[in-house]
Amino acid sequence: MAKHGENKKMKRLNTPNLVSISKKDNVWLSKPIPGTHPRSKSISLVVLLRDVLKLAGTSKEATTLVKGGKILVDGRIVRDHKFPIGYMDLITIPDINMTYYIDLDHNGRFVAKRDDKRKNKLLRLRNRKTLGKGKYQLTFSDGRTLLSNEVYKPGDSVIISMPDMKIVEHLPLKEGSNCRIIGGTRSGMFGKVKAIIPGSINSRAKIEVQDETGKIFFTVKEYIYVIKGGDV
Repeated sequence: MAKHGENKKMKRLNTPNLVSISKKDNVWLSKPIPGTHPRSKSISLVVLLRDVLKLAGTSKEATTLVKGGKILVDGRIVRDHKFPIGYMDLITIPDINMTYYIDLDHNGRFVAKRDDKRKNKLLRLRNRKTLGKGKYQLTFSDGRTLLSNEVYKPGDSVIISMPDMKIVEHLPLKEGSNCRIIGGTRSGMFGKVKAIIPGSINSRAKIEVQDETGKIFFTVKEYIYVIKGGDV
């Protein structure tokens, strides 16, 4: 039998471990649409409002808020209740003057932290493309792109003002940098970069990290997110 398009539903039992919600209350859960974050690393906006922030009691109430233009993501109104929400996204509700950003707890799960004064977003540089004449196209962890005259390296982090998207600070990936682990078995941990081990044809670049207890471990470069300090 032929498949008639993509399945638009997702069972709660298949929900990524990024979000701490009951997986047995109902069978189905709103599935995030393709967008700024991969589905394996995001939740839909309606799930965030209802199950994480508790700003709505039902899916219908949360959807009404979104479609009414009451919710801003990274400083812009979003009207699709299945919009994907991921690490470091800014969620603003202007009517009640509340702003949250998405962080990770020590178990690597999403947690919404309130910071009503936050206007900037921390982003990891995923790729850099040279356009010529000193111009570079930067691609960041949430899928957005930006043109720049400055040389930034993949793995570096930048702080960008929202929604005008101007780089206000550069946080390079280097020895001594503070970092957050965003993947693997140590996801959610804080640490400090001790050494950067270049990759080869047969292996990926690795990072030597010292965690908050002083323990040394290794992880791949893709799991390192450079931050300013002990908090993001």
